[in-house]
Amino acid sequence: MKKFYVGIKGVIISNKQVLLLHTNAENGRGNRWEFPGGRIDGEETIEQALDRELHEELPNIESFQMHEMLHAHRLPEDIEGNVSLMLLFFRVTAVLPSEIVLSDEHIEAHWFNYEEALEKVEDGLKSSLHMLMGEVV
Repeated sequence: MKKFYVGIKGVIISNKQVLLLHTNAENGRGNRWEFPGGRIDGEETIEQALDRELHEELPNIESFQMHEMLHAHRLPEDIEGNVSLMLLFFRVTAVLPSEIVLSDEHIEAHWFNYEEALEKVEDGLKSSLHMLMGEVV
């Protein structure tokens, strides 16, 4: 039987731009741009997981508010053995300083417009990005 992890992603959009984080390939996370967030741990709620992940990945985030779920996306390939990953994307409003501090999971944070973001995300997330940013293009 297939098993799934559930990942929570925060889609932070400001001034018609979306915040993407560039993964740190040196610690085994590959070389890609992604939305901030991560997997639900143990008995966490969705809200608790997003809160923990945003504070881990963006340590100097001043505040944020989680809004509606925008999209769900199952990764097309298994992440390990017979285990796959379902990603839930939530709209997030956040207050971030002009200089964003990152955890060691990422090497760069950047605000991208829709067209730029489409060039940065992996092919499997392009349709998701279209749905996520449809309100701002």
